[in-house]
Amino acid sequence: MSVQARLYYSEYLQLDNILSAQQLRSAQVGEAAHDEMLFIIIHQAFELWFKQLLWELQDVIARLGQEYVPESDVGIALDRLRRMIEIIKLLEHQFDVLETMTPQQFMEFRDLLYPASGFESVQFRMVEVKLGLDDRHRVQIDAAGYRARLHAEDQRALERIAAEPSLFTTIERWLEKMPFMESGSYRFLDAYRQAVERIFEHDRAELERVTTLSPSQLQQQREQIARLERHFHALFDADAYRQLLEHGEKRLSQRATLAALFIAVYSHYPLLQQPYRLLDTVLELDKRISLFRFRHALMVSRMIGSRTGTGGSSGFDYLMKTVLEHRVFADLAALSSYILPSSKVPPLPDEIARQLHFVAEV
Repeated sequence: MSVQARLYYSEYLQLDNILSAQQLRSAQVGEAAHDEMLFIIIHQAFELWFKQLLWELQDVIARLGQEYVPESDVGIALDRLRRMIEIIKLLEHQFDVLETMTPQQFMEFRDLLYPASGFESVQFRMVEVKLGLDDRHRVQIDAAGYRARLHAEDQRALERIAAEPSLFTTIERWLEKMPFMESGSYRFLDAYRQAVERIFEHDRAELERVTTLSPSQLQQQREQIARLERHFHALFDADAYRQLLEHGEKRLSQRATLAALFIAVYSHYPLLQQPYRLLDTVLELDKRISLFRFRHALMVSRMIGSRTGTGGSSGFDYLMKTVLEHRVFADLAALSSYILPSSKVPPLPDEIARQLHFVAEV
């Protein structure tokens, strides 16, 4: 039996490689800028955390993508997603550290960064793709698209990842397998439809009582209610829902949307509590990434104002567009439009209600 050499801390962590990876461009031209070290380390730390996010995402997708998903794997996936949320919170805080550098200090070395840009962070693009952001819903940086700025091998890596299941497609398939929504003559939608339609009638009546809105504002609110009602009615009509998908107004499939709504409405039942927490955590993750984008945009605005980014983008304006446009799970968030107070939720048939309790409770 061979004796292993004593493991040394710095060797295990490859600290020689990591700590020698900060090469200041300003020093190379003979005018070292003190704050360039901070800039490099912050962005290297971003990339390390992006790697961890990809590691967690891959595991979540593998667990939830099984043909049969054990309840224990749902719990583990939930833990992974919560860890990702904490990582993204940490990434937001890194902007606070970066902003200890003033705009003037940044300008000491900014010109040396051209044409490199954060847009070329392949790992962050991979995170976006693995979450489920596809090119049809992406704010394009220019006519050529963001991939044209990447090296050929990085483009190929992104293409491979785009061909694999994403968190969005995995959650969609997981929801589509949801049982309980139908039993005998009972259909969840039939019972729920009338209750929600009364909510729309209530909202219209309340809107007409508001006297502070201008005619244009009143009309805009009426159109918003009509749009929500149209989307809700499409849940009962496969052709109408397909049109919403084709026009880009919806991404999540009709079956998955109904399952998510069912889980949200009856989340108080024991067997739906963990699925509900999973979906709620996915929404929190989506929100946190939007907040990360927003924080990034504010940092860019502070550092360069309205100037063009080093990669040639519109800088702040581009980043602000991505805050809302790059949300992946907006369809899940939109379901809150159809949530009723508990007192108005139609009761489930006894047969289904029993299935949603733990065996020992029935």
